[in-house]
Amino acid sequence: MAGVNFLKPLVCITCALGFIGFISISSATEYFTGEPLAIFEAENSRSVLESSTNDVYPWALIERHKDKHPRFPREAFHSKLEQFYPQTVKALGSKSPHSSVFALYAAPSYLTARHPNPVLLIHGANDDATRRYAHPKSTYAEDHTQSTGLMQHLAGAGFSVFAISFSHYHGDNIFQGEQIANAITRIRQLLGKESDSGFQVDLVTFSKGAMAARAYVQSAGQEYGMKFITPYRGDVRRIVFQCGPLGGLDTPFRYYMYNLSIASNKIPAPMGASSMLLYGLWKDMGENHIHSGFWPGQLQMIHDQRLLGVKDGVLSMTTDMNHSAKILREGGTSLFLQSDGLEKARIAGGRMIEMLNRKGLPSSVSAVIVAGTHHVIYDERYENWKIPIGAELAAPSDGLLYLASATHTEGLTAQGAKIQAVKEFPLNHIDLSRNQEVFDFVVSELKK
Repeated sequence: MAGVNFLKPLVCITCALGFIGFISISSATEYFTGEPLAIFEAENSRSVLESSTNDVYPWALIERHKDKHPRFPREAFHSKLEQFYPQTVKALGSKSPHSSVFALYAAPSYLTARHPNPVLLIHGANDDATRRYAHPKSTYAEDHTQSTGLMQHLAGAGFSVFAISFSHYHGDNIFQGEQIANAITRIRQLLGKESDSGFQVDLVTFSKGAMAARAYVQSAGQEYGMKFITPYRGDVRRIVFQCGPLGGLDTPFRYYMYNLSIASNKIPAPMGASSMLLYGLWKDMGENHIHSGFWPGQLQMIHDQRLLGVKDGVLSMTTDMNHSAKILREGGTSLFLQSDGLEKARIAGGRMIEMLNRKGLPSSVSAVIVAGTHHVIYDERYENWKIPIGAELAAPSDGLLYLASATHTEGLTAQGAKIQAVKEFPLNHIDLSRNQEVFDFVVSELKK
């Protein structure tokens, strides 16, 4: 994205290797019983509300689950992108858990909530349930664990709230979509709704989490011949997309300076360049190359933003008469870099954005769109200073995601799904998950 966040460790692109041609008689659902591998539960309501030292706070319950289907992969972890948040590591059982494992969280009062539709919160890249929805303030902040998020806001408004943490920060969205299906199965069990044929949940997604939600609700596994993946079961009423990449991203192939900054500063983020000229020497981009095997979820999200009307801006230009800019996007070798090009990445990701937007959401599912328009991202290490670490200037954006992508409703309505609301806030990508006005808007839309 233009004007790009040259130091951004949080590139929220989205996923997927097209695991095409898999055939299986048994579905993954049949391998998931809902029986937890581990349970972490608050001793009483007082510890949930007031203690910040137990393994559960601020949740009432955390469970570790595993889908035992043999075709769940062990996705490779970038050496700098293993799970790090202590509560999440304990919940998942490892810093680099198998992708068949996920953690399910339940908010206080989840059994006594007034609203008939429970809510499942789904995080994005480089994230987990607690850091995005319960303690959204930066982990650099001293009062991080005192901050409250959308989880507490929804629970206080009478909703039964759950959240999921995936094993892999940049995992394949189809497999993460399967874990959403499993989480819904477990929520039914926890609420005693196994025999309720009309049971439905509402999904709230943040950034890359939109892709996993769409993968399940739009039966993406079936589209790619993965017959063991659970097809959509009609158990979702509404989806709230917060800064979701509905129209994809092309950042790794749009900016030479984005790639150069990542390489020079050794930031773990996906790059379009496979090798670059650094300090007079050619250097292989290794783990950061988008085809290295560490970014399956990012590959699935690659889509040329020029197709949405986002033209290349000044910051896409290069000093060799834009030859390197052309090579980065189209593939080949220039004076400064080598690239396989955007199209190869899009194919490796199964052209997933194109498939999802051609298919659309089921007509019975309604959607709410939340997007940001503040185009600067700030360094979170300095809470009291607004130090920019990047901006997206080629078109209106939230600093990471173009507004044209976040509000690409045409890709949701192909089957007649209703767009219930589209709301823009003057916030950047990260602050959309921390703002009380956003929380109030989400609550009001879920109450309808």
